[in-house]
Amino acid sequence: MLWLLTVVTTGVLVVIVMFVKEIAKTPTAALSGSARTISASGAAHRVTPQSEPTSTVSGPRLTDSSSGLSYQLLSSPWQSGCPAVLNTSMVSWSAGEHAVAGQVTMGGSTFDWHGNACSGQLQQQFQYSGPADLEPTATNLVGALDPAYYNPLVHYRTVEDSSATQVSGHQAWMVKFLINYPDAGPEGLGWTSELGAVVVVDRGTGQAPAVFYVSVPANLGVSHVDALIGSLRLS
Repeated sequence: MLWLLTVVTTGVLVVIVMFVKEIAKTPTAALSGSARTISASGAAHRVTPQSEPTSTVSGPRLTDSSSGLSYQLLSSPWQSGCPAVLNTSMVSWSAGEHAVAGQVTMGGSTFDWHGNACSGQLQQQFQYSGPADLEPTATNLVGALDPAYYNPLVHYRTVEDSSATQVSGHQAWMVKFLINYPDAGPEGLGWTSELGAVVVVDRGTGQAPAVFYVSVPANLGVSHVDALIGSLRLS
């Protein structure tokens, strides 16, 4: 009987041990499954950084039907209209905006000096046959505007950036430049530098490129230059 009792007892113990092991497996599997769910849930809610838009500026815009360009209209003291005095035999602007930066005194005369942002079509004086000409055209245009617009004041110009870009999917070239005024004090300027840029945009075969010109004296906020360029659209 003793040996029989021993066998029965041993069998019962084996069953109990197996039962305990089976119970022990259940919480472990549930916990593991829960951990995987939390991990998957965390991944699903992770925000992936996306490309920033060219410009997040909202508000009124200027539309130039001649060149097809549109861009931000800056708040006061900026106002719509490109000063007619900027039109020359080399450039003709069909839309734009401006703000008075201050007054300049030269030769006993005092006159207003403006920050400007203007657009128009590239004139025929600049030879252009396609996107391969974007860079030299933008560079030559800056060289032509320098004496026409800045020569009344003693100044020197340095190129800050010259690079390919796109405007609404159209190939373009931007030249950004800095104008420094070493005689700002004697000439009555309330600023010592001015940031400017020219953007030439290819509009396709048979169409003259669009041109955007911006120049902002430091006291008006040179950050407007990048904001305006970033807001450019071509229709």
